This record gives sequence, structure tokens and C-alpha cells, in this order.
Amino acid sequence: MLIAAWLNGSPVAGMPVDDRGFAYGDGHFTTLPVRGGEPVLLDYHWRRLLLSSQSLNIPVAGMDRWRQDFARFVAAHPDGIAKIIITRGAGGRGYLPDVQQLPNCYFLLWTEVPHSSGNQAGIESGILQGRLGLNPLTAGHKHLNRLEQVLLRQELALTPWPEAVVCDLEGRVIEGVFSNLFAVQAGRLLTPALSAAGVRGVMRSFLMDSAGDLQHTVLETGLQTDDLDQADELFFCNSVFGIWPVIRFNGRIMPPNPVTQRLQQHLKNARITA
Repeated sequence: MLIAAWLNGSPVAGMPVDDRGFAYGDGHFTTLPVRGGEPVLLDYHWRRLLLSSQSLNIPVAGMDRWRQDFARFVAAHPDGIAKIIITRGAGGRGYLPDVQQLPNCYFLLWTEVPHSSGNQAGIESGILQGRLGLNPLTAGHKHLNRLEQVLLRQELALTPWPEAVVCDLEGRVIEGVFSNLFAVQAGRLLTPALSAAGVRGVMRSFLMDSAGDLQHTVLETGLQTDDLDQADELFFCNSVFGIWPVIRFNGRIMPPNPVTQRLQQHLKNARITA
């Protein structure tokens, strides 16, 4: 259930119909838990919003004010799943934006609907048939054009899996439907390179930054489905659910997952997950 919605620091009942985010998906967003008034990994989320705004040529002069507004937002609404959306702002018909138009920043908060607690112990998974297109211009960014994910989520709902692997049109492993993917091979963390498709998630970034502290190397690389079949461990991650280990993949029972368990414990120690 939607609890609250703010636009540019004030409560609103809806989205302006002339917003380019509505008309063209001209914007980007991030999603994060807020627990007891504390947004999880907030600095990572603002960093991603800044980098995506810069890459998509959306002005960022208001970023400091948005951060102050969000602090007020979570003080008023201390628990739930928040979404921060930045759009290029209002515009008329046509793709070319008005360079004089200021961007919009939305804050939304929903009631948190928890996933099955058993997923933290391990899930079964596999590979979906749907494929991601190749788009280097927007790869890595969580832009507002999410129709591929809508279609993939519908396909996932027809399977018994909580999450599944998605490949691109050339058969490269990219991510999950709503999460990033890591494989563990000989103690190394491997995660797909996202230069042509996929989203660089906040939890993915945090785990990559944390790997060295835990004496693990991490490598962004091209992964094929055969690499997943040969991996010692597999897990999905995002900033809402943390880490889901894969205990059965494509029907294969996975070996024990000590590296994944260590990363899960690291999240708990950092009070990122319960």
C-alpha cells in the first residue's frame, strides 16, 4: 500500500501529466528500505542517482536540497520501502527536452511486504526464456523504461522460482529479474559485466566494495550459462532483500556456500539486513 508521495519536497496526490518521466520514461530511480527512520545504504543510493543524472544529462543542481527533503520525508514516514525518482521535469510533445525546464524529484513510500524468510537460507532457480535487449546508452542505469522487467516478471510468475537468471540477446548472463547475480568460483566473486544491458544495483556495488575487506577478489566479467553450471556458489542480491543463496540451479543441487554465508553475515553485522 502506498503510504506517502512527495514532489520536490511537498506532499502530492499524483504525478503531473506533462512530466517527461510519464511521457517518455525520461528519468531514473532507486528503491531502498527505511527502517526506524534509517534509510539503508542511503549514501550509495544518492551516489547512484547522481551518476545516473550526470550520464543522462539531467541537471543535478538541486541534489543537496533533495537530500534534505528526503531526510524530512523519512522523519515523517520512518518505515517502509521508499523510491526516489528523478525525472527531467515537464515538457511538451516531442523528444527534445526544454533546457530551461527544472527536473522533478519524487519520494514514494510503500508498506514493506516481506519476502519468504526461507529465501535467506536458499532458493531454487533457473534461466528465463525472455531476453534483454542491448542498449549501451542506458546500460547500468535504473532508468524509468522498465517494460522488459515487467514482461520478465510475468514470466517468472509462471515458474516455481522466487528469482531467476536473465540473459541478453547474445546469450550472455546479465542479472536476475529484480536483482543482481554473483557466482563464486574458487573463492572469487564473479558478477556479469553490464556494459550493454542490466542495472548496476546498490547492493551489488556494496558487496563489490566489501569483498576486499573479506579477503575475496571480485571480477566483473562476461558470464555464460555454462559458467553458472560450473560455479561453486550462486546468489542473487538487491538492497531490499539482501542476499538469496541459490541451493538448486537448473535442477542441480549446489554445493555448500560458505562465501555466500559469510557475505550474509557481513550484511547483518553492518545492520543492513536483519
